[in-house]
Amino acid sequence: MLIRVVRVVSLIAGVAWSLVWLAGASAQGSAPDYVIGPRDVLQITVWGQADLSKDSQVDQDGSVSFPLLGRVKAAGLTTGALAVRLTELLEKDYLVNPQVSVSVKEYLSKKVHVLGEAERPGLFYLTGATTLLEVLSRAGGLSKTAGKQLILVRNAGDSAAGRGNTILRFDLTKVQAGDASQNIRLEDQDTLFIPKAHAYFVLGEVKSAGTFPLDKEVTALEALTIAGGFNDRAAPSGVKLIRRAPDGQQETISLDLSGANSQDRNVKIQEGDTLLVAKGNTFFVFGEVKRPGAYQLEKETNILEGITIAGGFTDKAAPGRARVIRSTATGQQVFEVDMNDIIKRGQRAKAMMLQENDVVVVPESFF
Repeated sequence: MLIRVVRVVSLIAGVAWSLVWLAGASAQGSAPDYVIGPRDVLQITVWGQADLSKDSQVDQDGSVSFPLLGRVKAAGLTTGALAVRLTELLEKDYLVNPQVSVSVKEYLSKKVHVLGEAERPGLFYLTGATTLLEVLSRAGGLSKTAGKQLILVRNAGDSAAGRGNTILRFDLTKVQAGDASQNIRLEDQDTLFIPKAHAYFVLGEVKSAGTFPLDKEVTALEALTIAGGFNDRAAPSGVKLIRRAPDGQQETISLDLSGANSQDRNVKIQEGDTLLVAKGNTFFVFGEVKRPGAYQLEKETNILEGITIAGGFTDKAAPGRARVIRSTATGQQVFEVDMNDIIKRGQRAKAMMLQENDVVVVPESFF
């Protein structure tokens, strides 16, 4: 009779404890499908048994050490399945109707790496079923220079069996829209890489100079508009487009964005282009000088003085092949200037005077 009463009391207590445990699990937002792994720290509670309730870290072999039971396999089980296993083992030899709950106190077994253009790139531990978008949120979102593509490197298994890393690509726009085919769940050891966007630069006398993503076709005028337009000091007719050619050489293109030349306004921006808007009454010095850029033409200035203002030649300069590019009403003119004649041979008359919007280019020496 006494045994029956004890069992009834235990059963009632067990039901009450189960309700408390379920409420607690719901409040904590625990993930019932989380699979335990090595290094996870588990909080194991046995109702009414303070000596048996403890925090245990899962060893590298996947087991936890538990009073009375010794080592119990935990890795590969969900928290609920481990609670059932512990209940069975305790009930078999030690306790009547034990009530056991298991939760993860520290998630340390499953991790992913976020690299590249995130606000807080780094290592993140998975706390259950975690999607791409959730990990991006934990990494602080994307930086301003991030592109529209995500690259996921996944360990597909045993490389010796021919199943090495798999590279998956995702469209950020679709991920953010919740597209299930794109916003996938991440797995242990995944590496998420966020590349930089294809970008261009707008510098100088605009309202919002900076780096801008080239995620669609953009004209010179549109690029200028995106950068806030000209400020009060700008010279709209003297804009320079600086572009790196396939052979590595720098190309400088003069653009009139004042509205007089619609063809210039529709020039397509390419990856890596720099749109430089100078002040009015400005000349430019590019190439192998120490401080390339735009300079104010405040007085009569010849080519030698202009190069000197730009810091002089670098060690790689070819002074004998300098040139001046000048925009005229009929198009561009190019003047070849051998600076050695001026500097070494004293032929000062060859030091041509610079005009507004002139571009001085000092190429690199071949030797």
